[in-house]
Amino acid sequence: MTCLRQNFDIIVVGAGIGGITAALAAARMSPSVLLIEEADEVGGTGVFSSVSLICNFRDSNGRPITSGIHRELFPAAYTHYSEQRVPTYDELVLKATYRKLLAAEPALTVWTGCKVTQAAVQDRVIQHLHLQGSQATEVAARIFLDATADGNLSAMAGMEYELGRTGDGKMQSATATFRVSGLDTSKLENPNILEWSAIHSLRRELLPYYEELQARGGTRNPRQSITCFPYPDGEAVLFNSTSVLGVDPTRPESLARGMEEGARQANELFEAITGHPAFRKAKLDYIAPKLGVREGRRISGEYMLTEEDCLGERHFPDMIAACAYSLDIHSPDGRTTRLERIPGNGYYHIPYRSLIPRGCSNLLLSSRCISGTHEAHSSYRIMASVSAIGEAAGVAAALGVLQHRNDVREIESSHIRYVLQLRGQFTEGVVERIPLPAGPAQRNNSL
Repeated sequence: MTCLRQNFDIIVVGAGIGGITAALAAARMSPSVLLIEEADEVGGTGVFSSVSLICNFRDSNGRPITSGIHRELFPAAYTHYSEQRVPTYDELVLKATYRKLLAAEPALTVWTGCKVTQAAVQDRVIQHLHLQGSQATEVAARIFLDATADGNLSAMAGMEYELGRTGDGKMQSATATFRVSGLDTSKLENPNILEWSAIHSLRRELLPYYEELQARGGTRNPRQSITCFPYPDGEAVLFNSTSVLGVDPTRPESLARGMEEGARQANELFEAITGHPAFRKAKLDYIAPKLGVREGRRISGEYMLTEEDCLGERHFPDMIAACAYSLDIHSPDGRTTRLERIPGNGYYHIPYRSLIPRGCSNLLLSSRCISGTHEAHSSYRIMASVSAIGEAAGVAAALGVLQHRNDVREIESSHIRYVLQLRGQFTEGVVERIPLPAGPAQRNNSL
């Protein structure tokens, strides 16, 4: 069979929020960029395993410490901010926004329904990827970005990684989320479900129905509480209340079993809450098509971010992103979730070194698979942080191409921060101005 090979400057594998922001960030600097997604549509967890909530991206004073492309994706979270209002999004709107932004970049090619089957590596360099279901059977690039949530490309390329918590390797529980509409909010104690006070009240009202379900053995769901969030229009509620233990996202059969159990728990819970007067005529619109997996491979990088770094609000000289979200460990054993806020100023830095896998010179990490511990991962795994990681990785890759770097370690974090600042992203640390490269990027001032 004839091998059809195409070349690009940058290849991004995985089209969730980390891959999309990475591809956009790189393409806006004018190298040729290919974004590969195995599924038939882009979107990843934020679209196909939605939890509706926009997790915290502000410091203790309310200042955004993530902006940039994240602001393009969720503009209302910046312009309609209120501590009383629940910040949520509609996954269909997000998917449409993804498509619009990707289509607007002439330097960006997107292949969906395309599976990477092999990574050819020689002398610490990824030479090319073998593909199925695409316009080419091989693709090559100067720099590759692993934007798969579970570090699939890195593992395929032979990079070292860790799975689960220290000691037993168990990973956080997984969730099948589901959307409910048609509730009669007038029959709630606090009908304004767009506000936190009303959502907390709603959860308390529904809890007895769930506890009764558990008491009679009607579900294997080990969770001890109800979690739900409103959609932005207040017409529906997204439930994030199922808990599936023992899911390993690196094993397809484990994911399939987990999705089956998650869907069972979702149906059981919905039937239970229809006993509440407000939900008597409610409708189960859908169960998310993909299981919401909180943890997968964590690729071993030049620096491993730790729980102590997060809770110590650590700042790094090679900072390229920040995170303000709590440590949020959904127990692998089904016990109570550990939710611990970042103290003090309420955020910590993510260093560039955590995006660089050990053992490869032309590969960067641009999703939750960056180098960190089980505990740290529970914080930075959210969409805000992953979008910032992806944007930084995309900028770094573009700089590597434009500056003709032979190793991603040669790319200066001060240059990455310079470009990110020009684009409105939050950064801290020394910023070194770089000359605009010749060609389209210079003419369009696209940096």
